[in-house]
Amino acid sequence: MTMKHTQVLALSAVIAALSAGASADNHKFEVRADAGRVFFDEALEDANTWGLGFGYVLNENWTLEAVASKWDSETQAGAVDVDGTQYRLDALYNINTESLWRPYVAFGVGDQEREFNAATPSSERDTLLNLGAGVKRSLGGNWEFRTDVRAFNSLDNEYTDLALNAGISYLFGGSPAPVKAAPAPAPVVEKDSDGDGVFDSKDQCPNTPSTHKVDAVGCSLKLTETVAIELNITFDTAKSVIKPDFEGEVAKLATFMDQYADTQVTVEGHTDSQGSDAYNQKLSQSRADAVKAALITKYGIAADRVNAIGYGEAKPVADNMTADGREQNRRVVGQVSTKVTKTETRN
Repeated sequence: MTMKHTQVLALSAVIAALSAGASADNHKFEVRADAGRVFFDEALEDANTWGLGFGYVLNENWTLEAVASKWDSETQAGAVDVDGTQYRLDALYNINTESLWRPYVAFGVGDQEREFNAATPSSERDTLLNLGAGVKRSLGGNWEFRTDVRAFNSLDNEYTDLALNAGISYLFGGSPAPVKAAPAPAPVVEKDSDGDGVFDSKDQCPNTPSTHKVDAVGCSLKLTETVAIELNITFDTAKSVIKPDFEGEVAKLATFMDQYADTQVTVEGHTDSQGSDAYNQKLSQSRADAVKAALITKYGIAADRVNAIGYGEAKPVADNMTADGREQNRRVVGQVSTKVTKTETRN
């Protein structure tokens, strides 16, 4: 088989692979005009062909078709003009599918006359069998596009020609197909898949826990609040050692800072008014440093999260003229706060 025949067979495979067609039209007759290309097995130049066909629809799958076609060529040697006229009767089997494309296979028998316009004209007749495959597509209304590839085998001269054709068909002679009423749409049942009280169609936060309070679009409600802790430790006179009674205060501050890692604390050391200003300043710093050291070494708080400042006797909170007032002034204080966002839950 020649290279050109191989190329046409490849085209036929593409046509056969196209996904297919609309359901059969309610018509009885088809008139078709087409054009194409013939690829000759014998020593003739490939030629253009054109033809007319008339089809009778037997049922939704089978169509009988009478076809007349012509082509003009010339011999490859000597350039002798050759005219071909072909008459045939074909049967088409149409394959029903559910798209706009509808494939088919075709086979038939016919007669071909070839006239050689040489110095001494001559002609010959052949009985041809043909086999092919193609595809149709509705163009709307009564019009249809059609293309196929055929193999024509001569029973008389033992050659096989190939042809690729495309054309337009006009469909007529049938009553309009009944219009099916569209079924009534099924009622829409709203769902609330995550049980948060907001239908899925409006829920922008699917899979919200059912224990959460949600907003109008199904997202968990958040509440931002400030949490804080205060440190207040008192010391014996002239001492900067944390008494056992106040270890719990330091531990509570450390736990708070572990829970909220973005927090920092400033611990402030203070004294009463006894002693010189310089002495009290140094003592207050020692008290603040003692608390800072306990947070770092005993509870593992990072050093850069704790600042210690001594204020001496400059910021009393009670009267230094009484023993009770002086005890309140011998102190280390501190306060830590942060903002926390919590999810609101249902009661």
